[in-house]
Amino acid sequence: MPRAKSKKKSGPPARKKALDIPPLNPLRAGMPALDSITGVEEFSKGKQVYRIIHTNEVDEYEERPPPARRKKR
Repeated sequence: MPRAKSKKKSGPPARKKALDIPPLNPLRAGMPALDSITGVEEFSKGKQVYRIIHTNEVDEYEERPPPARRKKR
């Protein structure tokens, strides 16, 4: 008796997952004010893609750096 041939799995072909993340939506809830964003940095680690948003905002619990000293003449 001949062996049955192995069946192929049916379904959509496998896609390569692109490291795409949706564009930055500044109007989404919880986002900083648009005028306080100073830069956006994206990087990937493995299959995850991360976005770091740099702002000039300071929280209440953060210490502000002391003002720069002026040199006396």
